[in-house]
Amino acid sequence: MKRILFFVLFFSGLSNCFGQNPQISGDLMLCPWTDGTATVANPTYDTYQWYSKYWFTEDEYVAIDGATQSTFTYDWYTYDQSLLKVVATINGQTYESNVIQVDSYAWASLTIRTTFTDSVSFDPDTESFLLCSGGSFPVELNMPYNASIQWYKDGVAIPGANSPEYIITSSGVYYVEAAPDFCPNATDNNQGLPIRVVEKEDCNLGIDDPVLKDNLVKIYPNPANAILQLEIVNGLTITDYCILDQSGKELMKNEIAGDTNRKQIDVTQLSNGFYFLKIKTDDGEIIKKFIKG
Repeated sequence: MKRILFFVLFFSGLSNCFGQNPQISGDLMLCPWTDGTATVANPTYDTYQWYSKYWFTEDEYVAIDGATQSTFTYDWYTYDQSLLKVVATINGQTYESNVIQVDSYAWASLTIRTTFTDSVSFDPDTESFLLCSGGSFPVELNMPYNASIQWYKDGVAIPGANSPEYIITSSGVYYVEAAPDFCPNATDNNQGLPIRVVEKEDCNLGIDDPVLKDNLVKIYPNPANAILQLEIVNGLTITDYCILDQSGKELMKNEIAGDTNRKQIDVTQLSNGFYFLKIKTDDGEIIKKFIKG
């Protein structure tokens, strides 16, 4: 009698186990042109059939050809914005799973922000930036483009130019290729609308001129061997600075404390060459080129 009761309880428990509906989970957010996979968490069934439909329609679910395993791999192009489920059978009984929805990342097209300095202007007739000899101006990628970055000049990749910001110092045709960090392989570029820079003839800015055009900050000596001096005039408040190389890579960054009109920056750790000093003030940013020699 006990043995009969045992078998009754055993088969009853087995029936309850197999009677559970399949539970599915999968990749719900896809990057463009990538694949995702959905999986049955309790794969104890005899057969499987996956179904899909777009969530924004009133259409019925449609069986997916060939999707008859406990896992189903789907591509972004076909199944973005789809609902997925699976119907499974065991011992002639049919069970339907929960539903999951496939979505994809979306973001704006690549755009670039340009900061005008006293050495650059824009010519709307030629759609070109006019840059004084020895001058410079920064261009920066807008978010969310912060991965897989490469800046180009005249169709050639600029070595080391892999930061969101790049400082243009000479004439040429510039563009950048980049992607968001959440989809680093989904690159975009502005090659169709590049930044055209030509040399402006009616100005003369030298890299050894330590005085900004608006006379707000003086830097000296230039070239600098060990200490770069900053002399602040007109009551300007400087909060911090950073030093970048010619590719736009940030090498040094620090806050500037105190209320005196003279500040010092130790540049002994820099190798000899050209650099950019980007100064942040209460009124905006100032960029100056200097030589470490």
